[in-house]
Amino acid sequence: MRTITFYSYKGGVGRSLLVANAARYLSILGKSVVALDFDLEAPGLHYKFELGSESARTEPSRGIVDILTDFLEIGTLPPSLSDYTTELPVAKDSGPIRMMRAGTAPLGDYWRKLSKINWSDLFYSSEPIGTQFFLELQERIHRDFNPDFCLIDARAGITDMGGVATTLLPDTVVCLALDSTEHLEGLRAMMQGVQQTTLKQGTTVNLVPVISRLVVRRDHAIEHQQLDRIRSFLNQPIKEDAPSLDLTEVITLHSEPVLDSQEQLLVGGKNSPHELPLLRDYLRLFSKIIPAEEIRPHVGQLIQSAIGRLLDDPDGAQSDLEALTTYCADREAYRALLKLYQVRKAPLEKSIATAAVMWQLHASGTVPEPLLVDVVKAAYSEPRATEFQKKYVDFAEDVWRSSGLEDIRILINIANSYLPERRERAVRVLSGYIDKAESPRVTAIVRLLDLLRSGRSFVPAFSTIEKFKMTVDAPEFHAAWARLLVDQNDLLKAQEALQDTAFRSEAVRSEDPATLFRLLKLAGTDMPGSLLKEALEVAITKHDFPQLQDLAELFQEEGHFDEFEARVRGRLPDGFIEEVTQGFQSRNRRYRMFK
Repeated sequence: MRTITFYSYKGGVGRSLLVANAARYLSILGKSVVALDFDLEAPGLHYKFELGSESARTEPSRGIVDILTDFLEIGTLPPSLSDYTTELPVAKDSGPIRMMRAGTAPLGDYWRKLSKINWSDLFYSSEPIGTQFFLELQERIHRDFNPDFCLIDARAGITDMGGVATTLLPDTVVCLALDSTEHLEGLRAMMQGVQQTTLKQGTTVNLVPVISRLVVRRDHAIEHQQLDRIRSFLNQPIKEDAPSLDLTEVITLHSEPVLDSQEQLLVGGKNSPHELPLLRDYLRLFSKIIPAEEIRPHVGQLIQSAIGRLLDDPDGAQSDLEALTTYCADREAYRALLKLYQVRKAPLEKSIATAAVMWQLHASGTVPEPLLVDVVKAAYSEPRATEFQKKYVDFAEDVWRSSGLEDIRILINIANSYLPERRERAVRVLSGYIDKAESPRVTAIVRLLDLLRSGRSFVPAFSTIEKFKMTVDAPEFHAAWARLLVDQNDLLKAQEALQDTAFRSEAVRSEDPATLFRLLKLAGTDMPGSLLKEALEVAITKHDFPQLQDLAELFQEEGHFDEFEARVRGRLPDGFIEEVTQGFQSRNRRYRMFK
């Protein structure tokens, strides 16, 4: 029997709801569970198990306070604990869940019994029997029910009961808190106290810090900084000679708006981890506190059963695996589903949603396995940013950065997926690659320059130009340099660039003649009379419509649109000139509106 205690220094962190979800998770995976409500002053675990199910309603029954009261009178536990537990309804083929309530609360008899218990005598008298009672209770639970797991909903604060639940009985303590000074200072004191006590006892308790009700942020970097700060604070010893907790990770439980309107159990419900961040958090936490070997045999049977149906009923097999991953944190379930998606050529959105959850549950911060890399490559091979590309772009960036991908198209498409709402993040993605790469690809440098230019970030843009102008000779780089100068609209800067031996005007002429014309005009330099005409002929021949659009605008600016019209008429689709003209009119209307 593995015992897991769920503790919080203060209330309001979702502790009891987490216990109920953990019990359901283990039950669905075939494990037997006994859940104990040790929060004697504010018992309520049974309410969580009753959520969403009339059949789960339980009448007040005798529980821990009654067993303890009788023990104090006669010195022994009852012959059987069955009368003090309630077996809760579970789904077919699920493991049984038994709950031992604190007692008959809210009935008045419960509070009278509780008030008569002298906790000081129980633990600190000349003949303390508190430790003996709780150890015997744990052993009897093991003997009477032989559960795979015993889950304890511990009382908040620093108490004798809390000490029993966190040091004497458990193998693991899940330590919950909010990100506030009072919560974190209390939690740190408790965790360091448990560490010191267990060292003296010669025992080991696994401490798992969890920060609850975290706001979901689009920028994961901000959350990582927040968690690093919390971890550093918890690791700082309260006393100079005390050892550090040496915590390597802090788990998060995000706030969930669904629970604000109606509290409910998320595990085994209608929603999937793709939809609810808190459900993903629950599954990730369970994967940390429940050894994989405890549930893998059962999960393996379910996976094999689904795969066995693949030839006769592929839709049913896929449905079974999808259902399994909605309540199971096991890596093999996600791997099997992703492989099935590949074989069946499922929509990319399904694949990347599943891959993203798998990454969050198991692999975040490590080198991603090839399956995840393949999904990201497939999903971000298209240059046009789709809605699902935008939705899962943080995951794609993590995989890119962690796996050392070299296909620069994928990186640029990831950056494009942050636009326009998260331009700064797109800039950071490209800048990070360029700073770390030994020989960064020109396409990434040019894309970064264009993003900085469109965001009017001229200082970092020109710093990038200075860094690469002596080593990068590609025409697109020099064209991006010229576009920066034109948009900055600085006469002296334009003149200096044209005199710079590193600047290649001829490269700009071949790549972006309209921009070279504007740059020469800005600098007051004589322009070749044939520049625009030659550029127009090349663009017409190539049917380069973006270039033609730009040249049309330039001819319009110069008052020569009639010449442009005459040169393209009959050589381009009939609607092209009309489309260009409508574009001019639309821009003019917007200009007058905001002038």
